[in-house]
Amino acid sequence: MRRAHGRAAELGALAVVEVLPADELPAGVPGLDASSKPARDALGRYQAGHPSTIAAARVAGQARRHRTALAHTLGVTSSDPDWARFLRQAEAFRRAQVTMLAGTVGGGLCGPAPAALVASAALALAASRLSYSKGDFALGARLAAEVRQHLLGAHELCAREAQARPRSNAALDAIMAASAEAEDAP
Repeated sequence: MRRAHGRAAELGALAVVEVLPADELPAGVPGLDASSKPARDALGRYQAGHPSTIAAARVAGQARRHRTALAHTLGVTSSDPDWARFLRQAEAFRRAQVTMLAGTVGGGLCGPAPAALVASAALALAASRLSYSKGDFALGARLAAEVRQHLLGAHELCAREAQARPRSNAALDAIMAASAEAEDAP
């Protein structure tokens, strides 16, 4: 919350909710590192019952638990071939951005609220690119600025959710410790 200024103050608002500037965003919590990958056998299959496989499956299940169709899909279709092409690209962008947020900021999870902001950013990005391609540069620029705000908001919310989430999970910590010991054993 920040004190209202500009047009909001003129309209009588006392305070407005603003997204933090990029240099003030919270750091967040990284997800699993590369050393926590599930164990595989000689044929590349997961080793059933191995502590690192169990830990990775648990983390994946927790990440899926918070998915919602509305937040984790674009949910938009079109019969216009130009717009449909940009929507396909927006869906790919949405998936990549949610994955990146979960892994680098959200402690392995990207909840429905930040995922919804990313979906809105993806749609605005698609509309921006379509507007630019049709020569409407003013609308394209406005939509691109909206993308920035949605992505900054998604980062901030994902980081704050990760920081608020309980970090101590004795069962998962024990599995990860056993996995590390099993890998270090000759």
